[in-house]
Amino acid sequence: MIDSKEKELIEEDCLNGAVADENIKSVIKENGKYRIGFTRDELDDLEGYLAYCSNHEKSPNKQERWDNFCDRIEGLLNIGDKIEVEIDRKTKLPKCSLKYYIFDITMINDDNKIMRKIQIAQYKTLYSFAKFIVRSFGFDFDHCFGFYSNFDRISDSGKAYELFVDVREEPLSPKTKGVKKTKVFQVFKKPGDKMLFLFDYGDGWRFIVELKEIKNAEKWDLKPQLLESIGDAPPQYPPCKDEI
Repeated sequence: MIDSKEKELIEEDCLNGAVADENIKSVIKENGKYRIGFTRDELDDLEGYLAYCSNHEKSPNKQERWDNFCDRIEGLLNIGDKIEVEIDRKTKLPKCSLKYYIFDITMINDDNKIMRKIQIAQYKTLYSFAKFIVRSFGFDFDHCFGFYSNFDRISDSGKAYELFVDVREEPLSPKTKGVKKTKVFQVFKKPGDKMLFLFDYGDGWRFIVELKEIKNAEKWDLKPQLLESIGDAPPQYPPCKDEI
C-alpha cells in the first residue's frame, strides 16, 4: 500500500525511465491509499531508479522523499527474501533448466587486486547484474553505467549496453542497446567472454567482467550470490581536503 505522494513519486520515476507504467495502470484505491502490485524483480529495479532520481534531485526536501521511499522498498525486498528462504525449506521444487553464470569482476586499480566472484542467473537483466556488481564493492547504485566490448576506447565498441538508452538520454551511439531488457545470457555466450563495466561517468569506476563458468542450477533461485571477495574497494566518495 502506498499513499498519494508515493504514487506521485512512482509516476515521476516512470518519466525518468522506470518501467512501471503497467503497474500504475492496475493500481487500486483503498481507504485513501493505493494498492499496487510488483514482482520482486520489478520492485528491485524500481528501487534502483528511485536511487537514481534521488541522486539527481536538487531539492533537499524532494531528495529526502526519494530516499525514504527507497528505504521502504529495500525493507520490502528484505522481507521477500526471508519468505523465499522459508518456502525453499518446506517445498521440493522439480529439477529445472535454469543455468547460473559465474563471473570474476575485477576492479581496474593500480593498487592491490580487488575482485568479486559473482553467481547470477542467466535470465537476469544487465541492469540487475550491474546493481549487484556495484553493491558487491560497497558502492551506492546511484549513477549511470554501461557495458563495452572495447576496453581502451569505449566509443569503438562493437557491442555496447547503457542505462542512457533506458532513461532516454543520448547513448554512446545509435547502435547502443539498453540494459533493462537485455539478459545476461544474450551478452555472455561462453566462458572467457569479457566486457568492460563502466560505472559513474564522472568518477569513472572501471571493472573487467569475465565469464568463468556456466553451470546447471539445482532449483529456481534467481537471487544473485557473492561467492568470493578479494580486497577492499576504495571509498566511492573520498573526503574532500577540507573534510580531512
